[in-house]
Amino acid sequence: MNLDANLDRELASDVPAWQPGGLVWGVLLLAAIARVSVLWGWSDNLSDDRDVYLAIAEGVAEGRGYSVHGTNIPTAFRPPLYPVMLAVTGTSRSPFGRALLHLVLGVGTVWLTVVIACRFGLSRRLALFAGAIVAVDPLLLRYTTFPMTETLATFLATALLGCLTMPSSRHQQLLTGFVFGLNVLCRPTVWVFAGLMGLWWISRRLVSMRESQPSEPLSFPWLTMAAGLLTVLPWVVRNTIVMGHPILMTTHGGYTLLLGNNPRFYEEVVNQPWGTVWDGSHGAGQEVWVEEVNRQMDEAGVTGEVDRDRWLGQRARETMQEQPGMFVRACLLRLRRFWSLAPQGEAGAAIPSQLRLPVITFYGGIFLLAAVGLIRIFIPRPSCFQLTQWLPVVLLIATFVSVHLVYWSNARMRSPVVPAIALLAARSVSRRRE
Repeated sequence: MNLDANLDRELASDVPAWQPGGLVWGVLLLAAIARVSVLWGWSDNLSDDRDVYLAIAEGVAEGRGYSVHGTNIPTAFRPPLYPVMLAVTGTSRSPFGRALLHLVLGVGTVWLTVVIACRFGLSRRLALFAGAIVAVDPLLLRYTTFPMTETLATFLATALLGCLTMPSSRHQQLLTGFVFGLNVLCRPTVWVFAGLMGLWWISRRLVSMRESQPSEPLSFPWLTMAAGLLTVLPWVVRNTIVMGHPILMTTHGGYTLLLGNNPRFYEEVVNQPWGTVWDGSHGAGQEVWVEEVNRQMDEAGVTGEVDRDRWLGQRARETMQEQPGMFVRACLLRLRRFWSLAPQGEAGAAIPSQLRLPVITFYGGIFLLAAVGLIRIFIPRPSCFQLTQWLPVVLLIATFVSVHLVYWSNARMRSPVVPAIALLAARSVSRRRE
């Protein structure tokens, strides 16, 4: 999971050294002002614990461990990094502390985006353009105000791309593995990214062997893999001890899979016009469905978090097999939701009406530029160096798109790849052929 060693000399000579300047500080200031503004205007959101991360963090801070809210019952329902970070930093009970944490992470994401763009050989102006996109992105600004993983996940995903653009060394490989481990402890989705990068490495290896290239061999990133696994290992060991199972990710996957793949959702949302949300306007609604599913598990004697996760996942797979046509339609709906120009439902209602058109215009323009940037990477045929540079960006986006084709999806799910999209948008107007 790192740039090929035999390209490092080209990387070092071709990419100008990045140094902060007045305009860079201006973009960072823009990011800070935008985030302070939304944190001030929607400060109540900082205590809206819709994903129970604050409750879990309070349990850790109180010495009850990573447990169900208000109990000593251990849980693995949510990934651990964000709530543990809140507990360790003492921000689980401090809205101001959470605001400061999110502010630092958000500005840091913008800085990393600019650095990566410069490493890709984009001009300073285009690097600042990419950073400015991230600085004012409406999704990132909105979820800066919530105690949710979006802000941290976006920072970590961008940091991972930053690690992958560094010249290969032992330090780089260890750092990449560590940052990857943090990513999957925040968003398990990133495991798929590792798989895609692994397939890319294998394909490069096979091509190299078939062509009998005399160049340096593609070394397997053992240090990266070891560092990543060691970072995740404490979570797996903890789950083995207290949950009775070596859970690598979470016990949340079965629920999110069934949430978007059940007969009620298919009928009340997928079969309805675009923009329909699962609010009960075309049937019983999501809350009633959740109550029914919980009752069915109780009647079937399914107890325990792990068993419930498996039961939910099995029900989802049965639905997909029994209704393949609706499953395909649901996948297309999820794809459309992922790339939606404006959020829907409650999130959409939170956007002032006078800002809705600017948000749609912003995303429409950025997505168009990103599509052009993607085409410019692959057409005409890219050099090995250029492809090696940009492929992690493309695969990161592909990771989140592919996972949320099957699992629950909305525009919020694309937050971690906003910087990657911004980099492609900047690439679209670059005159330089890296």
